[in-house]
Amino acid sequence: MSDQSHRLLQTVRRRGLSLAAVLGLALPLGQIGMMPAKAAPKGSLIIGIDETASEYWAEYTQGAQDIANSLNAKLIVVTSNYQGSQLLAQLGAIFATGCDQCALATDPSSNAFVKAVVHRSAMAEVPIVTIWNRPETIHPWDTDPKYWVAHTSFDGVMSGYYQAQALCKALGGHGQIAAIEGVPSTPPAYQRIAGLKKALAECPGVTLLDTEVGDWQETKAQDIARTWIARYGSKLNGIFASNDAMARGAVAALREKNLNGKIPVTGSDGSKVALDMVKSGDMLVTVWNDPVLQGAVSIAIAHAAAVGDIDPAKLSHAQRDFYLKQEVVDKSNVDHFLELKAHAPVYTYAELKADFWKDSAGQIPVGANK
Repeated sequence: MSDQSHRLLQTVRRRGLSLAAVLGLALPLGQIGMMPAKAAPKGSLIIGIDETASEYWAEYTQGAQDIANSLNAKLIVVTSNYQGSQLLAQLGAIFATGCDQCALATDPSSNAFVKAVVHRSAMAEVPIVTIWNRPETIHPWDTDPKYWVAHTSFDGVMSGYYQAQALCKALGGHGQIAAIEGVPSTPPAYQRIAGLKKALAECPGVTLLDTEVGDWQETKAQDIARTWIARYGSKLNGIFASNDAMARGAVAALREKNLNGKIPVTGSDGSKVALDMVKSGDMLVTVWNDPVLQGAVSIAIAHAAAVGDIDPAKLSHAQRDFYLKQEVVDKSNVDHFLELKAHAPVYTYAELKADFWKDSAGQIPVGANK
């Protein structure tokens, strides 16, 4: 069993989740017609995730399952594998049989599919909260506003800024770094690179040697870092990775040359492996984005609209398009976040209903998703 599979199994046991809930309803497109031809139970909660082999998405599912458990509701998990067309097909199969008082929280997989996913949900009269991806030109209040309740994400610009600031400080304000970017068409990817460039403008002694696209994937990032080590040698003084999976790949490449801990690496997401590497010194920092909280908040807000606990038309723009709080993790505070990772809060709908926006970091600013 791989380390990642072992961590997912531990998640299932620790949180009391069904294996089906964590792994998701990941049917190939050709098997969509084999889904049971009956309506989803009244009040079902539906989440759309990008992949199953991911600590982040397993923990996002934890948060949604917490809310389902507190409501005694069914949680349905669909997996897009980063394919918006696959997400649409699976949602269509669920909605075709009826979905009374259902609620949906999903990553549409990319900006290109946001409008279609929102409209598919609106046609089924299912309130939807989107996460991560939203084009700059559309918002919950101007696109199917009755059913697109809200959009929530984490501030990618500040994430990239925090990482690059840490690299600048670690290098004493002088050196050369290289950056591994996520999927370029997604807001978190280009936001984090924008944050990197913002920080470098304030630290002119640190320059950007190279940038490559790693598509959020550990193995691609490892290959990229191997190439950089061979090409640049001692000129490479630090590596900025746009997420923790790619940071892991960079650290793995450095470890092959006994350079881990000598060339600082940063990441974002606050995964367990990244936290462990921050503690060991293999990574300099990660940025904590709490997927359990994100899963709980996003599906709870969608459910609130489905049952009439909130009226989207009466919400402010800041309540319908907002960032969640995030924090920088380094050696000075990593033990706190390791403890939080091991003993994540169990959220209830009643608790979140008291203030759905308690952990909001404010409205997503105009231009953030360009």
